[in-house]
Amino acid sequence: MPKGTTFKVYPDIPDSLLRKYMKADFLAVDTEMQGLKLERDQVCLVQLCDEHRNLCLVQPTPPKAPANLKKVLEYSKLLKIFHYALTDVGFLRQSLGIKVKPFHCTRVMSKLVRTYTNTHSLKDVVSELVGVQLEKESQQTNWAKDELSQQQLRYAANDVLFLIPVYQILTNMLQARKKLPSGISGEKLNTMCQAYLPTLVEIVINGYANRDEGWDTELFAH
Repeated sequence: MPKGTTFKVYPDIPDSLLRKYMKADFLAVDTEMQGLKLERDQVCLVQLCDEHRNLCLVQPTPPKAPANLKKVLEYSKLLKIFHYALTDVGFLRQSLGIKVKPFHCTRVMSKLVRTYTNTHSLKDVVSELVGVQLEKESQQTNWAKDELSQQQLRYAANDVLFLIPVYQILTNMLQARKKLPSGISGEKLNTMCQAYLPTLVEIVINGYANRDEGWDTELFAH
């Protein structure tokens, strides 16, 4: 977005934009929360952007989910793209009662294919793959305010504006990578990992995650 762009917040996705989203192939999604405790904190902002850079910033009022937001995030024919999906999908479920489906996580993809680095934050991935430097100064600010600043909204918008290009580049990287020693391809392993994520969300929101402040589990440990 041009530097002078003014960002507007909506209580729900406008109908005209919803129709565009329902026809899209991908929808980039991100959330901003009060904090990272599922049992305490709530979703304050939901950012959405399709492959045509149609952007929408929704400020919900938990626990009721905005009708159009719920409709598009639960639409089974539209793939939702997140970076670290576990947190966003878990909070959308716990805070707004939205069962996101289907969805993929670019952080998982990055860890599978960018094995030459241990930096997998959205900022690092966007910097390398898209060549854009994301501003992260507004990350730890008060997202529960009724009136969010333009600086906050610009930060929030940037978290989805580049996510679909990142997803497409990572997909190409996985397809190009040679098979692992076991014979499985990175692309196939990614498909399996993405399919496991909804189960991991259920583990977390139902209280079976006892590591990493409630975001990791010992359920399968000996």
